[in-house]
Amino acid sequence: MLTLLCDFTSVMKTVGYVLLAFVVLMVMVLIHETGHYAAGKLLGFQINEFAVGMGPKILSRKKKNGEVFSLRLLPLGGFCAFEGENDDTDNPKAFHKQKPWKRLIVLFAGAFFNFISAILIAIIVFACYGETVVVVNNVYEYAPEVNQQLQSGDIIYKVNGKRVYMLDSLSRYFTDDEMSITVLRDTNGDGKYEKETLHGVKQDVFTPVTLTKVDGKFYSVDGNRKLQPNDTVYKLEGKLLSKDGDWSNQFGLAGETLILTVIDGNTEYDYQLSKSDFYNSAIVAEQQASYSGIGMSIHYDKYKFGFGESLVRVVPYCCEVGMLVLRTLGGLLTGVVGIESVGGPITTISMTTQVIQTGFGNVLMLIVLISVNLAVFNLLPVPALDGCQMIFVLIEWIARKPINRKVQSYINGIGLIVLIALMLLIDILKL
Repeated sequence: MLTLLCDFTSVMKTVGYVLLAFVVLMVMVLIHETGHYAAGKLLGFQINEFAVGMGPKILSRKKKNGEVFSLRLLPLGGFCAFEGENDDTDNPKAFHKQKPWKRLIVLFAGAFFNFISAILIAIIVFACYGETVVVVNNVYEYAPEVNQQLQSGDIIYKVNGKRVYMLDSLSRYFTDDEMSITVLRDTNGDGKYEKETLHGVKQDVFTPVTLTKVDGKFYSVDGNRKLQPNDTVYKLEGKLLSKDGDWSNQFGLAGETLILTVIDGNTEYDYQLSKSDFYNSAIVAEQQASYSGIGMSIHYDKYKFGFGESLVRVVPYCCEVGMLVLRTLGGLLTGVVGIESVGGPITTISMTTQVIQTGFGNVLMLIVLISVNLAVFNLLPVPALDGCQMIFVLIEWIARKPINRKVQSYINGIGLIVLIALMLLIDILKL
């Protein structure tokens, strides 16, 4: 009985998290549609309905001016329906009767509200919980000597004078020339970080040696750790492995007893084992594709900047997130980014559900990321999205003649079906 009660409690808790995930997403959609509504009201458009959700109406209320506010069955999406948005009418307050610049403002306002909300929420997150920063985890011995100015615990603040907001920024700012890297360093170990600029840092080419398979139960000399698949072998017989061919050469020269060294975090573990046992029980891959870097491992952590600097960092941070969205979409088109890097509504709900369980600060940060994502995505020139509508208005403004309303409706209708099918297909392929 107690087991059944625990199982029921667990199920109900999961259901609650899922419902909260839907609420989070609906709030962001509500913000987006509020942008359209506010701009439309301000510029004199007639609004027929403001709906939260899609499908059949659950609740609705009609105001004296004819506007309907409704809650619909499916908690995915929403809309702000303008008079004459998709058909011809003589109403002077109809959408298509308004000047092009007014329509562009109304169409842009949804994404603008999403972006502004992301900035405001990011200010709260940065001030209350801190910002996610890139921290040096370990500097390897094989790194160029000048790079060993970096220390474990350093926060990467700038590269060549450019502020680092996320790992993507770090990789893009690295150059083949000598670089200056500004770090925040807790020199005295008292929690007070000071800026320090390191000069002459440079990239090198490394070829990691990775264990792709380990059948035997090989334990470290101190007995605290088992050798595992995906471990990177740092040293063999005390000699560093970082260049193409290092493993083959050192393994061939080694005697019957091997000493392998791997790193887990900042800790090195030595394994003393039989060469023949290891040869029969493990598969080692010297990665064919070497990579360029500065010889360090990194991780993310939280750090609170002063309130003034947090305000300065918020807008560029949100812009960086937006540019990352565009680069990801561009990578999908060119094949550089795999489909596993994106997700549809099911993936979004699942991810939101997981984040909700980790704390309120992470939920707020997720709202920031999804809000920027919505802003950028809705401005793409894709049928059924605001960006495509803006293209139609711009064509009308330049040509001084509107595109046929029925043609616009067909394009948007077909685009919506394709868009929904594509998002669902992405989720299905990831199952």
